[in-house]
Amino acid sequence: MECRHSPVMTDFPNIIESKIISQEYNDLWSELKLPATVNEVAKTLVLCAAYAAGGAAEMQLTKMMQACKLTETDYNTIQVEEGKAIAWHQLRDALKPKYVVLLGVHPQQLGISALFHLFAPTRFNDTIWIAGPSLQDLEKQPEAKKQLWLNGLKPVFVDNATN
Repeated sequence: MECRHSPVMTDFPNIIESKIISQEYNDLWSELKLPATVNEVAKTLVLCAAYAAGGAAEMQLTKMMQACKLTETDYNTIQVEEGKAIAWHQLRDALKPKYVVLLGVHPQQLGISALFHLFAPTRFNDTIWIAGPSLQDLEKQPEAKKQLWLNGLKPVFVDNATN
């Protein structure tokens, strides 16, 4: 009769002491804290990389939204710090946006495993998404800014091509 070797505890990795998930992903289950300025009836949500208040990036965002024929009450802006996560499912449930503009924010930061077309509208989760570089990068890259306008923002907000 052959004796079979049964594994001993040292043959298995110690999963109890290993990191299960990083803090970034743990943040996706933390309570959502929306800015006090959030307008719950706004149909557009702008998620952008953090920028300094009153600076060129903020002015550029205001001009972009005005070009889209949106007033300050038509959209919400939430800044997402680099390396931080904010849960899309919580944003969706709290704000119910019809449109999301991502500027320098990756879908992974929202807990989304999807790729969005850069500069062009993408339908995902009953919402129209437009992804582009950060406001700071758009300021340095006029061609990218033009592509975002011509292929993404103008067709959605001015031409109403996605309705």
